[in-house]
Amino acid sequence: MRDCGRRCVYCGTYLDLENATLDHVFPLAKGGTHSPGNLVLACCRCNRLKADLLPGEFFIRFPWAGMNFMHYARTVHRALKRCARRAVSLAYAEAA
Repeated sequence: MRDCGRRCVYCGTYLDLENATLDHVFPLAKGGTHSPGNLVLACCRCNRLKADLLPGEFFIRFPWAGMNFMHYARTVHRALKRCARRAVSLAYAEAA
């Protein structure tokens, strides 16, 4: 919880132990691991919203989640942050 500032990395909602879930940024169903660089704290709503989407797919659909991810996910692998940055840029470019 300390690594994410006690906030959901996708929506920024403040979390406590009752409403926090662990999310695999790169889903286990698609080859992700249980490593610390792939685990983040998420609220139940965002965890269900993301489901087993790859990070790029999720951040293109929901660019606000990618922006929050870049801010709150402090200990994730750098490649995941780069993916979020690219997806958010692409989503906003397509919207313009």
